[in-house]
Amino acid sequence: MTKTPHSIRTVSARPWTTLTLAGTALGLAFGTADAGAGAQPFHVKQPGGIWLAAGEGGEGGEGGEAGAALIDDEAVMILVALGQVEGHLRAGVALYEGGDTAGAASHMKHPKDEIYEYIAGEIAEHGGEAFADQLSALSAAVEGGADTDSVRAAFAAVLKEIDENREHFTAGPADTAKAIEGLLRVAADEYGEGVKAGTIAELHEYQDAWGFVATARIWAAELGESTEQAVQAVGTKSVAAIDGLAAFLPEVSPQAALPAEDGALLAVAAQVELAAYALR
Repeated sequence: MTKTPHSIRTVSARPWTTLTLAGTALGLAFGTADAGAGAQPFHVKQPGGIWLAAGEGGEGGEGGEAGAALIDDEAVMILVALGQVEGHLRAGVALYEGGDTAGAASHMKHPKDEIYEYIAGEIAEHGGEAFADQLSALSAAVEGGADTDSVRAAFAAVLKEIDENREHFTAGPADTAKAIEGLLRVAADEYGEGVKAGTIAELHEYQDAWGFVATARIWAAELGESTEQAVQAVGTKSVAAIDGLAAFLPEVSPQAALPAEDGALLAVAAQVELAAYALR
C-alpha cells in the first residue's frame, strides 16, 4: 500500500516536554542522560537535533537500542519508535514461524514494556491510535502457543494500528525518509552489540537489528511506490542501499559467520540521508 502523499500532521507545534523515560527505555541527550530514575524529559533539544541515547540496559540488552539515532523532529522521533516496535514484532513473528517460541515471546514483550509505554501518552495527547490491546493480544497468542495463522492475524492487527499512527504523525515523505534513516542508525547500534568479530555475541541484539532493517526496507519500498518522481527515486535508492546489507543480516537466526563492521549499516543510513535531501 502506497503511503505517500500523507495527510497533514495534526501534532501540536508546542514542545513535547511531558514525557519522561525510565529503566531500559529510550533515554536522552548525546548518550549522557541517565535513563533510570529521574530521567530527563523526552524533548531535550541539542545542537543538530535530539539524541535518543542508550539507557541503563536490562533484559535482552534493550537499553542500547536507541543509542545511535539522531532525530531532529519530534514527530519523526515517534515514527522511529513505531518502527522499533514493528521491527521487534517482525523478528518475533519470524522466530515463531521458525519454531523458536521462547525467542519470539521475548521480542513480543519488549515493544509494549520498553517502547510503547513511553510514547503512549504522546500518541493519545496528539490524537493518534492507541494499540496496547493489540500488542497484548499478539503477545498472548505467542505465549499461548497459538497456530501460525492466528499469530499472523494478531500481527496484522498491530501493523494496522502502526500504519494509522504513521499516517497521523507524518506530514510528508521527508518524514518517512528521516525515520528510515533513524531506524538504520538504531540497527547499526544493535548490530555492533550483537556481532563481535563475525560471531553472534548477543543474539537478541542481532535480531533487533534484523527486524529494524527489515522494517526500514518495507517503509523505503512504500516510498518507491509513490507516483511522485522525486519520492519514488528516494525510495528506490534507499531500497537498493538497504539490500546491500544482505550479507550482514541474512536471516533472523543466522548460522554462518557474519561481517563484523557495524559501520556498514551507518553507511547505508548516510546513503538514505543523502538521497532524502531531494525531499527537503
